[in-house]
Amino acid sequence: MKKLIMLSAVAALVLGGSAYASGPDDPSVQIKAPVAGYKLAPSEFNDFAYSYSLSNGDRIKFTQSGLQRFWASVKNGERFELYAIQPGVFTTAAGARIEFKDDGETVVIDNYEKLPMPVAMTGVHVRMIASR
Repeated sequence: MKKLIMLSAVAALVLGGSAYASGPDDPSVQIKAPVAGYKLAPSEFNDFAYSYSLSNGDRIKFTQSGLQRFWASVKNGERFELYAIQPGVFTTAAGARIEFKDDGETVVIDNYEKLPMPVAMTGVHVRMIASR
C-alpha cells in the first residue's frame, strides 16, 4: 500500500508538477529570454551600424562585435544586446523592439522605456522614431 501511495505521489509530481509549481499566491514572475530566430548575413548589420537622432532629442548608436553579437546604447549610456528575430528587426532582453526601415535610414523603437538609459523614462509602450 505504501508503494502505491508513493508511486501515486511521484506520478502526480511528474505529470502535474507544473500545476503545483506556481499558484495564484506565488509572487514569482517567469521571464523568458529572447530567442534569436534569425541569423544575419556577415555584412547585413552594416546598414544599421550608425548613430541615429531620436525624436525626443536622444541619440542611439548601434554596433556589432563578432559575427552575430549586436549592441546599442542610448546617450552614450550602458550598452545592451540586440537579438535578431527577422530581417531588420531586433528585440532586447527587456522587451524593446527595434525595426530598421528604408535600408537602415529609419529606425522605429517600440517599448523605448524598456531600454537601459542614464535618465529614467516614464510611460508605457513608448514608440520612438529616428533617422540618420
